[in-house]
Amino acid sequence: MRKPRRAPPRPNRSVPAPRTVELAIDQVGARGDGIARLDGETVFVPFTVAGDRVLARIEGKRGDGLTAALIEVLEPGPGRAAPPCGHYGRCGGCSAQHLDDALYAGWKRDLLVTQLARQGLAEANVEPLVRVPPASRRRADFTFTRAKGAILLGFNGRASHTVIDIERCPLLDPALGTALPGLRRMLSGIAVEGGGELIVTLTEGGLDVLVEAPARLDLFEREALAAAAESLDLARLHWRRPGTGPGGGFVEPIARRRPAVVHFGGMAVEPAPGAFLQPTRGGELAIVGAILAAIPRDVPVADLYAGCGSFSLPLALRGPVHAVEGEQGPVAALDAAARREGLPLSSEVRDLARRPLAAHELKAYRAVVLDPPRAGAAAQVAELARRGAGGPATIAMVSCNPATLARDLRTLCDGGWRIERIVPIDQFPWSAHLEAVSILRL
Repeated sequence: MRKPRRAPPRPNRSVPAPRTVELAIDQVGARGDGIARLDGETVFVPFTVAGDRVLARIEGKRGDGLTAALIEVLEPGPGRAAPPCGHYGRCGGCSAQHLDDALYAGWKRDLLVTQLARQGLAEANVEPLVRVPPASRRRADFTFTRAKGAILLGFNGRASHTVIDIERCPLLDPALGTALPGLRRMLSGIAVEGGGELIVTLTEGGLDVLVEAPARLDLFEREALAAAAESLDLARLHWRRPGTGPGGGFVEPIARRRPAVVHFGGMAVEPAPGAFLQPTRGGELAIVGAILAAIPRDVPVADLYAGCGSFSLPLALRGPVHAVEGEQGPVAALDAAARREGLPLSSEVRDLARRPLAAHELKAYRAVVLDPPRAGAAAQVAELARRGAGGPATIAMVSCNPATLARDLRTLCDGGWRIERIVPIDQFPWSAHLEAVSILRL
């Protein structure tokens, strides 16, 4: 008995057939890619600017549009620049080094303006872009893997998980960049399978390094890491195995040679290993300046998503502060600094996404500061929007995601808040990330 013939597979019509086309780039999109039109469809072409006429290869889909790889620029448009980094195009860390400075600055500010307009907030007062220069990044999350016996240490490639081995990065503070060869040597002596992450922070005590990898260290490896910390003159070195199973998530101290201290408002804080900090000192000072200019002295303030105190401590020099953060480590760091300085600061460990401060709890404060993660603070702004009489009259909201910021501002405005000013701060040069501080009043 013959088996029935299997029907031929149907073509996947969701993935376009590769083809080479000529395109005219109309604008630069929110991710830094040029945007063109082809037979009524949107095409995203990286490394292009408005006015370019290019030869490109259609390769896939993104949302309702198509993606294409740039083959050749046939006629360049205005505003094109030579990228300052030799890794640009392969490394996924930057997407806008091909824009000249004037075009880049306008595009970066427009990332925020466009998202506000989509939420019906086109009339909001968006101030000129505050620029933080390259070579000032004090904290970086690197990826590493082992390939052919050698350690590759750098950033993920563009739209891939391939590790691009970084020799030089123009964004990094020189102290981070010059440490990369020694950190590679340090990792080469560890039996890591599948690689891991390396979080490096430049503190006033030196480099603070946290390695996250699934390897189980033996005594020899611990001793080798401690010796590497000595030879590289690290302030601290810790190891963390990822996950929540046995041993997962535990941070193991390998070497503590000096305190890894940073200062907020002149007060020394020693963050937990791998703790979040603003990526640049200049960006942090610009944010703090905007917050302090907006909030009156001697009023009770709630600092939500407080981290280890970059805003709480400067505010506590001017009046009482209640700091709320979802993790114990950052709260312990800011508590220690506040106690040492005798500041009027209380704290609380609380998941604000699941349990925001309710409208009745907010009545204890005259101002609120929020610095949520990229997902925004939908639950908390909903409580701020429905607050009754009394309570906060000022909000200072910090965000690194224009889309979720615009969404949350819409909620607040619908609840009666008024946007006074928005300060865009570019402490993520050549990327589609943009920091902003929004000041709202009742």
